[in-house]
Amino acid sequence: MKKVVMPASCIALSLALILQGCSGSAGSETSEGAQGQGTVEPVGTYPLVKEKQTLKVFTKQDVNVEDYETNEFTKWYENKTNVHVDWEIVPNAAIKEKIQVKLAGGDLPDVFMSSPITDSQMVGYGSQGLFLPLNDLIEQYAPNVKKMFEKAPYLKHYLNTPDGNIYSIPNVGETYHSTMPKKMWIYKPWLDKLGLQVPTTTEELYNVLMAFKTQDPNGNGKADEIPLSGADGTNNGHNEPESFVMQSFIFFDRANYLMLDNGTVEFAADKPAYKEGLKYIRRLVQDGLLQSDAFIQDRKALTALAEDPAGSRLGAATALYWGNLTIDNGPSGRYKEYVPVPILAGPDGQRIGFDRGYAVDNGHFVITKNAKNPPLAMRWIDWFFDEENKLQEGWSDYLGQEGIAWKKPDPGVKGLDGRPAKYQTIIPFGTKNNNRWAQTAPRFQHEDFRLSQAATPDAQTEIRLLEATKNLYKPYSAHEKYVPHLYFSDEDLARFGDLQKNITTVVQDFMLKFVTGTLDIENDWPKYTKELENAGLQQYLQIIRDNYAKLEK
Repeated sequence: MKKVVMPASCIALSLALILQGCSGSAGSETSEGAQGQGTVEPVGTYPLVKEKQTLKVFTKQDVNVEDYETNEFTKWYENKTNVHVDWEIVPNAAIKEKIQVKLAGGDLPDVFMSSPITDSQMVGYGSQGLFLPLNDLIEQYAPNVKKMFEKAPYLKHYLNTPDGNIYSIPNVGETYHSTMPKKMWIYKPWLDKLGLQVPTTTEELYNVLMAFKTQDPNGNGKADEIPLSGADGTNNGHNEPESFVMQSFIFFDRANYLMLDNGTVEFAADKPAYKEGLKYIRRLVQDGLLQSDAFIQDRKALTALAEDPAGSRLGAATALYWGNLTIDNGPSGRYKEYVPVPILAGPDGQRIGFDRGYAVDNGHFVITKNAKNPPLAMRWIDWFFDEENKLQEGWSDYLGQEGIAWKKPDPGVKGLDGRPAKYQTIIPFGTKNNNRWAQTAPRFQHEDFRLSQAATPDAQTEIRLLEATKNLYKPYSAHEKYVPHLYFSDEDLARFGDLQKNITTVVQDFMLKFVTGTLDIENDWPKYTKELENAGLQQYLQIIRDNYAKLEK
């Protein structure tokens, strides 16, 4: 796909238009009114206020943070800004329900931070005035956020809602390996024992799995091996088997079953290529190569196969990375023994890699109407969007304190990208501690910054994932087929939610029945397509196409 480089003047103009939103709108006036409610020191100076103020922050609990009140970064940032945080910490399992209760009851914090505010909530509650428009606040008080918009022009799809206002600041981590999350991992000790190579085509995969089933690779004399498995895909582990397999047949986005075909939004899950993919999956299940439970079991059951105390019983599995099918850094060491399988060439040689681009978590910083000093809230969050400055100051919300949680690398140490490294972790990621906020606050981690981590043994996870994605997945990227993020009007959103739910139910129900043999793919295909039409497929597509056309304009 051709890469277009915009001149700096065009980028600046685009940013100005994004921040301007709907010129003269009620949102702009509300923003100006909100700014008059509090005082803040000039941009670029600290502390943010002369007399200490309190910011009420609602956020979800990061399991790797011991105590937000006594956290070392909390204390450092309060001293720097003169802003005390009054925390409301909610467990991840209860966060969505708690947000809805807050919004419905009017008991609002000053800000929602790293809480999953949905698009529909932003559009609905933003238009009602519960969330403040951020356009003017960003323009006047958030130079780092503005720089992020310039460096990441793809964010334009996530910013302005239909009324022209920006109601949230996203969390942006340009994680290279996460752009193509539909991966497969195969157990190398079994390959080595049977003298096999990592498969590169769908037929080679079939043959390898058949060998796993019939040649006793775990050597216990029992036919107890599970050649291939997965999990139900309801978490972010990308464990669902169909998403990896379909990359050999058609562009497949399990989130919505949509794809772009020559600029037109199309539905993938009724196309002949999708049907052929189902036939291949059915063949694997029918011949005992793909565990039928792979579509419905949870990740815990999948991990139990790989981490069986008597030896792994799992030949291969689909997952974002090995830690979603084994115990990462676990005592068995099996997390090191599962190696990546490339996107497989299908029967006609096609490889159509699902590439979603950089993951953007929208709705991660929202200022509510209850905020006593909106400019202060904006200046407070803006600091988090400059990773280079954090290294210079010796403190990072994500890394922690220099000398305790991370350090500057010795001369000559290379980063993940082969260039001089900028930072080296001391406390590994995923370790519970009280020196940092981990992933609590939104931030902008540009790809160049992420790859500047020292390529030391502690960084083996990033190194392995970078190499696998670069060599085995990116060459087959079909990102041009990915339908970007879309906002909907209140009217469209009300219809779209029900339509998408109904269509998703039909696709998933029939997929499971087709691959397990409850229904015959050929004979029952007309029944499936009729159910899709009854669920509102054409209305669903029309809403998407209309809103995509607006986006393109």
